[in-house]
This record gives sequence, C-alpha cells and structure tokens, in this order.
Amino acid sequence: MPQSPALDRTGPVPIFQQLKMYMREQIRAGAWGPNYKLKAEADLAAEWGLSRGTVRKAFEELADEGLLVRTHGRGTFVATQVVEQPLAERMVTFSEDLISKGIPFETQVLQQGVLQAHGKVATLLALPTGAKVFFLRRLRLVDGEPLIVVNNYVVYERCTGIEDLDFSQVRLFVALEEHFGLALDYGRRSFQAQKATRVAAAALGIAPKEPVMYGEQLTFLDDGSAIEFSEIWLRGDRFKLSAVVKRSGLSTIGVAVAMSEDDLTVLIPS
Repeated sequence: MPQSPALDRTGPVPIFQQLKMYMREQIRAGAWGPNYKLKAEADLAAEWGLSRGTVRKAFEELADEGLLVRTHGRGTFVATQVVEQPLAERMVTFSEDLISKGIPFETQVLQQGVLQAHGKVATLLALPTGAKVFFLRRLRLVDGEPLIVVNNYVVYERCTGIEDLDFSQVRLFVALEEHFGLALDYGRRSFQAQKATRVAAAALGIAPKEPVMYGEQLTFLDDGSAIEFSEIWLRGDRFKLSAVVKRSGLSTIGVAVAMSEDDLTVLIPS
C-alpha cells in the first residue's frame, strides 16, 4: 500500500473528499493498477487514522464513478479500464479516441482482402452486386484484453491496392486520407445492445450470448458518396457511451425505435 494520504483535517474540504481525490490519483497515476485489491475498510481506517465510515463513503463514491469494483466476499478492486465513447460529437474512430485519451492499445488483423459486395453492403455503399470491396477485420486490445472487433467494407475502386497495407500498423481512415487522398466528410453511426454471436464472442474472449454493444457506421466523402461501411462489436463490460446534452435547442441525438423490438437504435447524425 502506498504511503498514507496527506489530509488537511482543519480545512474546509471534507476528509472523505480529500481521501477520494487521493485514491483517484493513485488509480490514474497507475500506482494502483487494474484489478489491484485494496485493503479492507477497517484496516485502511486504522492505518490512516480515519473512521471506517469515511473510508466507506470514499469507496462507495469511487465505485459509483466506475473506478472501483466492490465484490461481496472478495473485497474492493481497482476496476479494469472502461473505454468511454462520445455519443454525438466529432466523427472520430475508436482508435483516434483511444489515442486522444492516452490509452495504449494493440491491433490484430484477423482478415483482409478484396471481396465482392452483396446484399446490405452493396446497398449501403451504392454498389452493384458483385462490385469489389476491400474487407478488413481487426481486433483492438486494451490492457492485453480484447475490446473491439471491427469489420470494414471499403469501395475498392477508390483505393486500389489498399489490400497491400499492413493494418496492424496503419489506421484505416489515415490510409484513406493520406495514402489515397480521399476527403472523408461525415458519417452516420448507430449502436444497439445485442447478445454476442459465436464469432464475436470468440474474438472478444467472452461467452456466446453475453451482452455486447453492436454498432454500424456508414462514412461519406465530401462529394456525398458512401466510401466505407463498418460493423463494430464492443465488450459490454468495458465500454460505455457518453453525451453532452443541452436543455435548449434541438437535440443532436436522434432515437429511432423500429417496429420490431430487435431494432432499437440510437442514430448519430452527421
């Protein structure tokens, strides 16, 4: 256990708030890593010269923030990192969001190559059936654990030769913009809670039918033509959506409820 927190017992900030700030800093600085087990409330209270109620309140509020996990019969642990994705802001990829937050991640390419477009993919990309698309399937890992599986379908005639790139090192949107000079403009993204399919569960290291967030995104160029369609599966226990909302003005988030109970979707306009 790190050294005892320096607490101002005469100042205006409540002791439990100071304790909470200290503990939060230990977590964020990495002194208490993911799954780190804290001592029992009574032991910490005695060690730090505090009441057990003060320690308990700090624990409870940090658990509410998602930084601690309290398991009956086992104790209190530092939570595994949860990735938070803005619900309706700029169009950023998940890799860009992880980079902006300073979260290290690893990319594994599971499959890539040129395929023929059929059905939904051909329709969304406005391609004739049988037209070529570049297909890319990747796994993103955070803290060594699978977090996101992504299938990308890209209009091949706009990026001929893209299949030769190493997408374990190169990010797809960077390749489209910098290697092929395409001007990505906006996208439409939706999320839906689902039970994991066998394929998604195997890639994410979870059991079939465990909860996942399933997303789709259709990306457009500045001329209004569709360039890329993606399917995204995210671990339900390590991902959450967030949004900044205002009381006045029109909402930037549209909620579309389909006729079927299997199709409840949050739409993110451009």
